[in-house]
Amino acid sequence: MAGKYVFWGGYAGNNLGDEAILWALSRLIRKLDPAAEQFVFIPDGVSAAVEAQYKEWNIAVVSGPLLRCLGIFRHARLIVGGGQMIDDSSYAWPIGWSSIFIAVNKLWSHRPLVLCVGAEPLRKTIPRFLVRHFYGLAEVITCRDEESSTVVREAGVPAAKVWTTRDVVFSLDRSQLPQWEPGRSTVRTVAVAVAYDPARVLEDVSRYKHLVIALRKLDFRVEFLAHDLREAYDVQALREVKKSFLDDEGVQVAHASNVAETFDIYARVDAVISARMHPLIMGMLAGTLPIAYGGKAKVRSLLSNSAIPAIAADGEPRELATQLDDVFAQRDSIRRQLAETAETYRYMVEEATSLALQHGRR
Repeated sequence: MAGKYVFWGGYAGNNLGDEAILWALSRLIRKLDPAAEQFVFIPDGVSAAVEAQYKEWNIAVVSGPLLRCLGIFRHARLIVGGGQMIDDSSYAWPIGWSSIFIAVNKLWSHRPLVLCVGAEPLRKTIPRFLVRHFYGLAEVITCRDEESSTVVREAGVPAAKVWTTRDVVFSLDRSQLPQWEPGRSTVRTVAVAVAYDPARVLEDVSRYKHLVIALRKLDFRVEFLAHDLREAYDVQALREVKKSFLDDEGVQVAHASNVAETFDIYARVDAVISARMHPLIMGMLAGTLPIAYGGKAKVRSLLSNSAIPAIAADGEPRELATQLDDVFAQRDSIRRQLAETAETYRYMVEEATSLALQHGRR
């Protein structure tokens, strides 16, 4: 009998990284359980465009009054993830609501899973309690890096339940994605995916001006891109930085409203620079050169487990230009290493997820 799965995470079309997670997770589960029905739990609903996208992916949206929506947990197995689903920035999102939904799914005799999630250190008592006693109800928790696994174990979840894998976006098959090709464009172009999250880390967006000056000094065309499409997030920061270059035709804005458009952009540019993790992963999968420019712990973890290069987040234009020049001189070698890493991670995620699904059926 085919299974039924309901996904819960940071979905709804607001963040292109989260949308890539949902697409990758859906494709992976469909590969492992082809006839399964898939649902995504978003009580507040989504726009018509996002619902149409999910329908194209064969994912049905469960929305409406919360108590009525909870009925899906009686009929389908819950999958929490991926993305950063464990931190103590708020008692409600992500830990609070996730804990409730895991408990409800368990109550209906399902075996919920937490897959490919990231976790930040938990310093508050209540979030640690919720992870131990509610996330711990999950059959398996797979984490996207060892640092996240350590956080979950230290919260009190039995070590046997906590497995280390990689971000679920790595499960996407590069052969089925648009790919960067040398000589595709006569103008050297770099996509800069701006990162600004007022709810978590307030960054000084003026540093992007230094980056653009450095790139223009090296004769690169610059295309700004927002990954979080909410006005108060990347969009606001992008608009602020762009004001400084209104008279420069070599500095433009690329618009992506979904995952496919994002991959198309990354496949036609010579590099993707960002402090966000998923632009780096998606650029890596599109075969272009990802370059980290600052970022949180999850970005640093990604760098430690791959050959993705980084430039100084607080560098002056001249320093950044020198660093960028050095990175591009090694581009071919870096791309080869990243392609090998991507394949290794694809198999890691697929194997861990396959075992998790089987584990829960016993």
